[in-house]
Amino acid sequence: MDIIGIKKKVDTTISDPLVRNEARRYSLRTRLAFLPDHIIGKSWFFRLLTLVYYYCYVYFHAFEIVGIEKIDPNQGCLFYARHSTHNGEILGTIVTMYHMTGRVLRSLIHRCLTPFFPILRLMGAVPGEPKSATSLLKSGFWVAVVPGGADEGMIGHENAYKVCWPKKRKGFAHIAVQAQVPMVPLFLANVDEMRWNPILWLWNLLGLGRLFSYIRELDIPVLKPFILLLSSTVWFLVTFIQIPIPAKLTLYIGDPVQYDMSKDSIDDIVERARNDLQSLINRHQPYGKSYSNAVKQRIQCLTKYWNEKLSQGKSHKQ
Repeated sequence: MDIIGIKKKVDTTISDPLVRNEARRYSLRTRLAFLPDHIIGKSWFFRLLTLVYYYCYVYFHAFEIVGIEKIDPNQGCLFYARHSTHNGEILGTIVTMYHMTGRVLRSLIHRCLTPFFPILRLMGAVPGEPKSATSLLKSGFWVAVVPGGADEGMIGHENAYKVCWPKKRKGFAHIAVQAQVPMVPLFLANVDEMRWNPILWLWNLLGLGRLFSYIRELDIPVLKPFILLLSSTVWFLVTFIQIPIPAKLTLYIGDPVQYDMSKDSIDDIVERARNDLQSLINRHQPYGKSYSNAVKQRIQCLTKYWNEKLSQGKSHKQ
């Protein structure tokens, strides 16, 4: 394979000289994330994901975005969100957001996943490393991260809408401060109701999520890493079993986290970011996890659509 030729082609595709110079600091795989949004959106993999997710999100879930006007399209931005219990919303949200805004979120994924899923790089995903994430933000790209990771996804359905970040997860705040970009919370309403997994339902019924949280809190040096690795591997594989539920999905974009580096420490910023995300969730998901409410909202949306169609038809006849 002509690696040099591919690198030259990628460099040529990046029209902005400043972005091109920044991209050249990295390997070819990471350099793909610096491609323009529309180039990534036209790739065969992204078009495949469009067929799989976009129409389902638009017609099955009535997906919409609220608050996008808060974001400066000419500036980099770090979006952060809570991890769902089923792991089934990430790709669909990235694809649908691109078709609605023209921007591709560069997702920061776990370093252990990239060797097994290198194809995710074709949609702009990169390992969660501070150096490349900071470069993407400085280059004006929108970057997304889920600070809680798999730990947050496995804590049980009773904590489905509770922000539970491990104490050491502070890197996302560091890169936002270093890149001098806004840090903005994202929340996908009814995200946990959009998929039903019978095995995860049984997992929760047996209280294994609560057991995992208890072991994690004990922080036993040898036991904790082993339990985390084993449980996260099993959980990740199980999340591929999903039954779609017609839940109404709304992506809410919160206000940027306010901080002053002359007064606030990184711990202060992380805590403020956590509180801002939790407040956003509480405001738009006050009833917690409820399949009936999620489906009811979708039915109301569908009823409103057909009522508008009928009223338009009557007005044309008159």
